[in-house]
Amino acid sequence: MTKRLLLVLGLILGLSSSMVFGDWIVPVSSLPQKSRAFINSTFPGVQIWKVERDGGKFEVKLSNGVDIDFYMTGDWKDIDGEWVSIPFSVLPAAVANTVKQTYPQAMMVSVEKEWGNYKIKLNNMMELYVTGSGQLMGQKFDD
Repeated sequence: MTKRLLLVLGLILGLSSSMVFGDWIVPVSSLPQKSRAFINSTFPGVQIWKVERDGGKFEVKLSNGVDIDFYMTGDWKDIDGEWVSIPFSVLPAAVANTVKQTYPQAMMVSVEKEWGNYKIKLNNMMELYVTGSGQLMGQKFDD
C-alpha cells in the first residue's frame, strides 16, 4: 500500500512540475491577433508550424525556418531567421536605414529588441547594436 501511494504521489509531483516549468503547444488561435497579423504581413504565404506558450511569451516556428518570440501583448521580442533573410520592415525606419548604410550588401538573420534598442545579426557575421532612433552604438564580428 505504501509503495503504491508513493508511486501515485511521485507521478502527481512529476506531472505538476512539468505543467509549471514546461512549454505548452497551443493552437495558432491562441496567438494574439497582433502577432498573427505581423506574421502574415512580414512573411506572406509562410505557414505557422508550431506555437508554444512558455511563461509570459509565445514561441512561434514558421515553415520557412524562422523562429519568433512574442510577448503576451502580441509584440515581437526577437526574430531568428537562421539563414533566412528578415525583412527590414520589422525595424523602425531610422534603425533600418542605419543597418543598410553600415552594411549595404548584408541581410539580417536575427533581430532582438530590448528597451527600445536593437541587436541585429547579419549574414556577414557582424552584429550591430542600434538605438531605437537609429544611432549605431557598436558592432562586433560574431564568430
